[in-house]
Amino acid sequence: MASIRIPHVATEVLSSREQAVLEATVRAYVSLGTPVGSATLLRREGFDLSPATIRKHLAVLEEKGYLRQPHTSAGRVPTDEGYRAYVREIGEFGGVSPSEAVALRRQVEGAFGDGRADEIHGQLAEVIGDVSSLLGLVLAPSFEQGVFEGLELVGLTRRRLLLVATIRRGPVKSLVIEVESTVSRRDMASIARLLNERLAGLTMDEIRSTVRKRMQSASVKNPQLLRVVVDEIEALATATGDDLHVAGTRNIFVQPEFRDSLEIAGLMDLVERKDDLAHLLSDRQGVVVTIGTENEPREMHLCSMVTASYAVGGGGGVLGVIGPTRMPYERLVALLNYAATRAPELVS
Repeated sequence: MASIRIPHVATEVLSSREQAVLEATVRAYVSLGTPVGSATLLRREGFDLSPATIRKHLAVLEEKGYLRQPHTSAGRVPTDEGYRAYVREIGEFGGVSPSEAVALRRQVEGAFGDGRADEIHGQLAEVIGDVSSLLGLVLAPSFEQGVFEGLELVGLTRRRLLLVATIRRGPVKSLVIEVESTVSRRDMASIARLLNERLAGLTMDEIRSTVRKRMQSASVKNPQLLRVVVDEIEALATATGDDLHVAGTRNIFVQPEFRDSLEIAGLMDLVERKDDLAHLLSDRQGVVVTIGTENEPREMHLCSMVTASYAVGGGGGVLGVIGPTRMPYERLVALLNYAATRAPELVS
């Protein structure tokens, strides 16, 4: 079975029967949203066990830290560790049946065909948010391994320039630069020529880590312009909030776990800090699930994040969802894996 990356936490070993009861409890709680007792498990799972035996297993799982009891007279709900133990068993491609997988793919493809968003990364985030009923995230590809071929500087106004950078196995990137004083065409041509001579043929990752050292000995008539252009080139291979697309915010507000206005305010504040969120996503390669308190920052301690990365050209992007820890993990893993296989074709 292929594995999902989740942080390793030392846990008590479960017997096969305890694991089965735990998985049944997680499924029931995700579906129902209410504490789960022995009667519910017998009715939903058809265990060949007595109610007393199931209650005993539930008590042991609580003692080991996999379940908790919100109230004395209530059933049990999974802890963060209970969810982790569940996720470890579902595999990298999710635990949905073949028929569920087909239905999921049809739902995704139908959404792509709606034409609801002109910009493809925004559309991907919208599709993921709609199909998951959670917060959908798409971090557009960064091109660390793309090879820098050259740049051109074009004057727009007296203090605004257009920088156009060509990256082999990646996109042509353009951005507007604000400068403090008027720049001559000769200065623009001189600095573009200098940068092209010293940087062409390097990967964007190499440029990001060495460009300042490579420019230390440079002698130009307009050092302020050189500093500004170097800053922009250095940032080209770095994930920023501009690369992050978020959709489905409304889905978070209807989750019963987020009825507390302070909790939802903290999460929404994080979503608005797109640079921070983009940085969190950029380090997640493969299929990654982080649950509850293993998430940073603190605003996500009531949440889980499920992500899948994809490669296109010389770079890679990340697709993901954020929602309460009570989420259908196997379905989300299957959704994101499928979307990740489609993403390279869509964004190429």
